[in-house]
Amino acid sequence: MKIIDKTPLVDEKGELAFVQRVQGMLKFGLNWPKELQAQKAIVNYFDRQLQKGYTIIRNMPLGESGIVIPMILLGPTGIYVISVSYLKGRYEAKGDSWNIAAGNGYKPAPVNLIQRTQRMARALQVYIERQGTKLPAEIESVLIAGDPGLHIESERPSIRVVMLDGVKSFVNGLATGRPVMSAESVFDMTERIVSPRPKKEITAPPPAPAPRTAWEQEPPQPEVSRARAIFSASEQAKPFNPADFDFAMTDEEPLAEATPARIPSVRESSPARPVRSSKSKTRRIFGMTVLQIVILAALILCLISIGIVGVVYVIPLAF
Repeated sequence: MKIIDKTPLVDEKGELAFVQRVQGMLKFGLNWPKELQAQKAIVNYFDRQLQKGYTIIRNMPLGESGIVIPMILLGPTGIYVISVSYLKGRYEAKGDSWNIAAGNGYKPAPVNLIQRTQRMARALQVYIERQGTKLPAEIESVLIAGDPGLHIESERPSIRVVMLDGVKSFVNGLATGRPVMSAESVFDMTERIVSPRPKKEITAPPPAPAPRTAWEQEPPQPEVSRARAIFSASEQAKPFNPADFDFAMTDEEPLAEATPARIPSVRESSPARPVRSSKSKTRRIFGMTVLQIVILAALILCLISIGIVGVVYVIPLAF
């Protein structure tokens, strides 16, 4: 299986150094390392079980929209948007509702993982279709419990919900499922996600016009200058820019349930989904904002202070 990792701040081994960990927690949320760890466990299992023909893309940003898909699985059986949860406790997946245990019942959870996963799948579908291609099958949304301490009671959920002990059955279903995509289609869809491009249209040449009689022929027109022809050609041939795929999901609800705005303006605290505004840019130093540098400096000063206090306390004891 092929793995394409777009996760930011990690090294070649997929690990986070101390500074990168702090920077990621400040940028993506305090639980960002937990989400990456849960993703890594599921990806490693898929890599051992799925054979050649499948591809996983981790934490893929969709153009400049600010939408990041945690896991995209492509293979002969279709395309899947997978969200891996690091949560623990008792939850309920009922229709498109995601509820947390409260006493003897359930109440709506702060973040609806079911609706969020659905909207990410919809965003990926629009992202591909705007390149002028048609999907062979609908993108399927999957929510996987990445921690054995997460128990989910499912009652006809609107997406596929997989417990940790059901991941094996899910993978076996992929291996024995009905193929809907050829190897060429899987490769083309993967390339369109990683490197978006317009679809190449192949059109038949127009039929040759019938010969005209002498009296029907038009008088000769003056020849267009060479400079004018070059100018016209440069106007028509514009290079493709991947940034053109910066889109807004105006026909969908935002990823955050309480924000009635476009998807790019989401304010939901999602560890693996950074939110960036294309209208305003924050000044950054070494890839970090001023606030992040101040917090990091405060942490370093705290560590130095603790070390100094320890030295002052140990030296008198030694004598």
